[in-house]
Amino acid sequence: MPEMKNRHLLKFPLILFSLLLLNYPYLAYADYPDGYYDVGSIIDGDTFKLTDGKSVRLIGINTPELDERCGTEAKQQLSSLISGKSVYLEKDVSETDQYDRLLRYVYVDGIFVNDRLVYNGYAYAVRYPPDTKYSNQLEDSENSAESSDRGCLWEINCCIDDDGSHYWFAASCFIATAAYGSPIDPHVEILRKFRDKYLVTNKLGRCFVNLYYSYSPKLAKYISKHGILKEVTRLCLLPIIGLSWVILKLGLTATIVLIVFFSGGLTHILRLRRKKIDLNPDQP
Repeated sequence: MPEMKNRHLLKFPLILFSLLLLNYPYLAYADYPDGYYDVGSIIDGDTFKLTDGKSVRLIGINTPELDERCGTEAKQQLSSLISGKSVYLEKDVSETDQYDRLLRYVYVDGIFVNDRLVYNGYAYAVRYPPDTKYSNQLEDSENSAESSDRGCLWEINCCIDDDGSHYWFAASCFIATAAYGSPIDPHVEILRKFRDKYLVTNKLGRCFVNLYYSYSPKLAKYISKHGILKEVTRLCLLPIIGLSWVILKLGLTATIVLIVFFSGGLTHILRLRRKKIDLNPDQP
């Protein structure tokens, strides 16, 4: 009898442990269900921390980094909306991202914060499957901001100071943006990085950039409305993008040396070919 009693006592911990295992997914996600939370600090334009230190990443949007154009303005915009307030967090499909940040739609005082940042021209609408519940709405807001030249992302302001101390660019100024359909397309990013590293850092480059941006906005808007022109422009830009990528990877000096050697080798081959034809004119 004591042995039977001991067996029954052992069953209780096993049953309890089994229940915990069965409910583990729910327990794991029970810390941050949809509801109101207090905002602690603002990290950048699309990320902030709660008062308990947990980071929250706004779903469906992307803002420039703080060291990029419009990054500081985006952070200020988010701060003006939610800093020091209690916000409502809504989950889509994913709980967190690879950095363990909560992925949420954010609301405050009746404002859909994710959408407001895009509509005002401080954030891009970006689809991050499977969290696409409001993607269509966010894309409509981006189209509205772009067509109205609204916010620091879309305002027409393509100029650069002579001394290079200040410069401003809008996404709508980019012919490449119009051709590839997005200011965060990898091809556009390559051209943007090349501009910032090799053009706006010297006087000659700044003159070229100013000249380019005095004509490009109208061309960009025209290209964006014609599918065939987009394809033709992409083909024309590929060599420039390829060369820019090589320069960014190898450096300007190494790229020039590589081009000289390649050109010299090609010229030598052509000369040998011509010499062979001159010596054997009847040979096909």
